[in-house]
Amino acid sequence: MDLEEGNIRARWGLIEIVLVYLGIFIVTNLVGYYSMRSLWVQGRPLLQFTLVAGVQFMITIALVIIFTLVSKQASWKDLGVTKASARDLLVYGGGAGLGLLLLMLVLSWPLSKLHPNIAPQLFETMLRSADNGWTFVLLFLMGAVLAPVSEEMFYRAMIYPYLRGVLGKTWGIVLAGAIFGLAHWDLWRALPLAVGGSILCYLYEKTGSILVPITAHGVWNGVMSWLVFIKIPV
Repeated sequence: MDLEEGNIRARWGLIEIVLVYLGIFIVTNLVGYYSMRSLWVQGRPLLQFTLVAGVQFMITIALVIIFTLVSKQASWKDLGVTKASARDLLVYGGGAGLGLLLLMLVLSWPLSKLHPNIAPQLFETMLRSADNGWTFVLLFLMGAVLAPVSEEMFYRAMIYPYLRGVLGKTWGIVLAGAIFGLAHWDLWRALPLAVGGSILCYLYEKTGSILVPITAHGVWNGVMSWLVFIKIPV
């Protein structure tokens, strides 16, 4: 798939996407089940969270590679792993990442009024309970580096090109964003996340490099993590 040259058909299909998702879901839940029963992990929530997040990152990247580069003989360019200009990284990566953060805060405000007692996500809970700088650095790396890389490789580099080829650019962006929002298994936050996911698809479409939405996603998560850690209401 090459966004710039107009070849919009991905080499992989729905079956490969479903297999990747099932693989991530099964392996991550098995690790989570193991971590809750392992004597050396029990009672150590940070270790448990790190273990699950690390495995999820590795299995996501591994499965995307297996079902695109290996089984379908796609190239890294097909996954959008191409050089991005400094301008694109700064404007569409860093700038859009800050814009996404502000947009999510705006979209989340009415939800907080409709459901003031909405439970925080696990990552937010971990950040709020972080009692030292090293704990924050570890969580920051997971939220601002590992999660953006793995999620962009799956939702933008793999899912979006397939949907774009089937539905066209506009509906591909909308549906890929909706899938991203729903995949977080958080009904109240699904709409803001879907909007954010669609914007990340647009950034990929605009620049042709998956490095740009990875950067934007990382800035979004990273700044949000810092605000939560220093206990600024968000």
